Amino acid sequence: MTQSLLLQQIIASVPADFADPGADCVRVRETMAPFHSQPVSPEVRIAIETHGGVRCGRYRLGTDEPRLMAFHCHGGAFVSCPLDHYHFYAEMIARQTGAEVFMPDYRLAPEHVFPAAHDDCFHAYQGLLASGCDPRRIVLMGESCGGSLALGLMVRARDAGLPLPACFVSLTGWFDLSLAGPEPTGNDPFLTPSWVRNRGRDYTAGRIPLADPRLSPAHAALAGLPPCYLQLAEHDTVREGVLTLATRAARAGVAVTLEAWPGLIHGWHGLANAGVPEALAAWSRIRTFMEGAVA
Repeated sequence: MTQSLLLQQIIASVPADFADPGADCVRVRETMAPFHSQPVSPEVRIAIETHGGVRCGRYRLGTDEPRLMAFHCHGGAFVSCPLDHYHFYAEMIARQTGAEVFMPDYRLAPEHVFPAAHDDCFHAYQGLLASGCDPRRIVLMGESCGGSLALGLMVRARDAGLPLPACFVSLTGWFDLSLAGPEPTGNDPFLTPSWVRNRGRDYTAGRIPLADPRLSPAHAALAGLPPCYLQLAEHDTVREGVLTLATRAARAGVAVTLEAWPGLIHGWHGLANAGVPEALAAWSRIRTFMEGAVA
């Protein structure tokens, strides 16, 4: 698949040292900052709420309650960034899917190490259910490290006997922090294997192995989970974890839709705001899946 000219231009504009393995969390935050804190339209209604003791954002376009709610665990490699810098991504999800969006403001590493972010996402989900939200309208989403947080939340909710969401959607989810398996070919401008593992170590502080199922849910027990939709980018540094998850989930009897997207890179969904056609096409397919999965 030939990359669109716009995507090629964006890839070429990413600094060569964006994923410098030697960068500490302070530098990582500085490098990621230009990609965060983007403008938010006044059309978006933002409500800051507390659920399960966790600060959360709720986002709507318009005044009517949408049929779908996207519970989204955002990315940022566990170290970046706080919720207030991620409102733009919630708006993008709302525009691309027609859903109401809910995002927990989980604590960041290295100030708060494992299991802080996992606990926050789980408790926010638990609190949202306690507030009366119907789980049958919830689409659980996770982008990059948020993929592992969201999937870990779902495994924990299953084990706790909580109602599960209607389905799960991965946005280039990072499901194996150890990055076991062969490295992808091609250029992934946003990630390198060493950089990814270092961010995992920022979060674990060396307390547990990166492949531990509590941290890397591709290796968790997956039976009983709702349908999962996984879009796989050819050049994504973390793609092997997606393949492991898809295989193990299918073997556990979980309904899995795995789509391979040739020529794509980590985090390409976030380029929808720039009008990248590959991102818009991916969101169109995600919306179709969500609408079919929620009764």
